Amino acid sequence: MPLEVFQAPPTLRDQLIEFQTRQHCYPLAELDELKEELAGYVGVYLLYYQGEFPLYSAITYANQNSCCLPIYIGKAENSGKRTGQRTITGGLIGRLREHRNSIRQTNNLDVADFHFTVVAMAVDLVAWGESVLIRHFQPVWCSIISGFGIHAPGKGRGLQMRSLWDEIHSGRSFATALLSNPVTISSLQPQVYKHCQNLCVHLGCPCLGENRYE
Repeated sequence: MPLEVFQAPPTLRDQLIEFQTRQHCYPLAELDELKEELAGYVGVYLLYYQGEFPLYSAITYANQNSCCLPIYIGKAENSGKRTGQRTITGGLIGRLREHRNSIRQTNNLDVADFHFTVVAMAVDLVAWGESVLIRHFQPVWCSIISGFGIHAPGKGRGLQMRSLWDEIHSGRSFATALLSNPVTISSLQPQVYKHCQNLCVHLGCPCLGENRYE
């Protein structure tokens, strides 16, 4: 007899996506002003880019009027979830602060060019919610350009190669000691552009003209 597999009802996925579209979009630069509102919550967060870095021109165009096409999606969970603890340390505000600090350390990104939305939810749903939203939005920093959400490598791993994200957006102190990654922006440009254009059509975001990389 084949193993029976439990599946979340399809309507639950649709409800989450619809719920996410109703959430307010905040400037990342104003994160500290929202600490009391976000404190004590876990869930999923979405980052949106609206700056002038050429590689993300299609993303900026898609987000010109609203937060439509996220560049990154991550989760903030309860560190004690495996033991059944319900005390929240860090949560959404803590994880967003980490990302804000990573952006501040780069030499070609500006925190002022980022916005974010959050989907606060019960801790047992967070991992599922992140997976659903990543599959739906397919953010560039979760697929093509990985490494934004990583932490400093552990002892003995200093000879590993920099992530794509750290090679393109250099500045994080732990990454400067790692081996250079041979990736170039020009080699990624067509792939990123095509990926974002396809997503814009799928999501109903404003689309940049064909083959306009800048």
